[in-house]
Amino acid sequence: MARVPLTGRKLAYHALTFVLVVLLLMAPALWNGYPLVYFDSEDYVEMAFSFQPIIWRIMTYGMFCSIARFFGTLWALPLVHAILTTWVLHEAVMGFIGRWRHMVFLGVGLALALFTGLPWVSSQLLADVFAGVAILGIAALAFGEGLQPWRRFALVVITAIAICVHMSHVAVAAGLLLVLVTVWLGSRFMLRMPRPRLTAPVMAIVAGILLVPVTHYFIMGRFVFSESGQVLQLALLVQNGMAKKYLDEVCPKGADLEMCDHKDELPHTADEFLWGDSPFDEMGGWKALHDEAGQIVSGAIRLFPADMLNSALANTWEQLNSIESGEDLVPMTWHFVRTQLRRYPDEFRQFRFARQQRRPAIDFFTINSFQIPINWGAELLTPILLVVAWRRRDRTTTGLAIIVVAAIIGNAIVCGALSNPHDRYQNRVVWLALFTAMVGAVRLDQRFAGQRRLSIRAENEALAAEAAEGKTPPA
Repeated sequence: MARVPLTGRKLAYHALTFVLVVLLLMAPALWNGYPLVYFDSEDYVEMAFSFQPIIWRIMTYGMFCSIARFFGTLWALPLVHAILTTWVLHEAVMGFIGRWRHMVFLGVGLALALFTGLPWVSSQLLADVFAGVAILGIAALAFGEGLQPWRRFALVVITAIAICVHMSHVAVAAGLLLVLVTVWLGSRFMLRMPRPRLTAPVMAIVAGILLVPVTHYFIMGRFVFSESGQVLQLALLVQNGMAKKYLDEVCPKGADLEMCDHKDELPHTADEFLWGDSPFDEMGGWKALHDEAGQIVSGAIRLFPADMLNSALANTWEQLNSIESGEDLVPMTWHFVRTQLRRYPDEFRQFRFARQQRRPAIDFFTINSFQIPINWGAELLTPILLVVAWRRRDRTTTGLAIIVVAAIIGNAIVCGALSNPHDRYQNRVVWLALFTAMVGAVRLDQRFAGQRRLSIRAENEALAAEAAEGKTPPA
């Protein structure tokens, strides 16, 4: 599927479709009157100025926010989000589709903007948009066709950036590396199994993973991925009751744990334990509880393996079904004001009078009422498409569907079973199912059309041969 260089009107039309998709992905920010602000946004924006680590964040997206500092406006972040996302969408469509690529690209952009939460994710001051971008970049590098070398290199760079900005992206990407290797090995024994290109996606995944500790080393002087993972897992155990169960078991036996004195004061949710009215700060917070958290988590796994497994499966299932848009996009006039005034004072008026800051808060009921069924349908359709593509020996669609199905499940495991289920975690990747369904449907249609053309051509050639031999009168 070699590309024909674009010139004249075709080039202008192509550029126009790209700009239109960028604007579609920025539409919520434009409608809001300012980029959408989440609770975590304050920490990342501050890190771009202070270069000081925050123990419950990784530094990479904070450094990415330096783009806004360079341009002097937070508008730079949703713009760059939209451009990079559109680039990866464009390269994926170009790599997966044989004909009418530009029309399909525009159609995919419109569908994702209308029927998924991707524009709302892209418009936030948050790394979430890159969760799906990393997955699609890996799929395009592994199974896309006809990508020019410089475009493939650009896709490697963007994918690596998308992986490194959040630890959950790192975990999912590492899992996809195992999936790619397994598929490659399987292709040596099964002809129907797609054979992925490994060099480019492996480069992107390894570079993205290593960028996290390398960034921390240069800024913090420590070659570490995260210093908060064990505490986050402890918070999940508090929420599902396993922390209390473990403490009730070991504390009467004289376990030397700070949490033994507070085991009857633990709240019901992980968020309340970390951020609400709980004994967390009294026990020393993130740093003091780091080692003890690891001890409790490993101890609970050792003493109650079946209960821990059942809890992990339940949280994974809950995460798979949590796909609503707009979680916690509430007025931030009480939360982000100090950072806004300190770092971007010239934009305070835009922030203060944005729709997000008005009451009542933005209502996502209507959006979710039609987007959720569509996305559930796309998630159910993707495995079916995988089976159909496998049976029809469409290795490209099979490869894309394998990556997307594995990534959606992997994201649910990482964010649900290992962290804490939230709608925003799954909403940021569920749009990949609709992308796969659309691309797979177009590929199947084009394959059928190609087979029909070959059949008609063969029939015409047979009739012409018979006519030449005098068996049938010429038309």
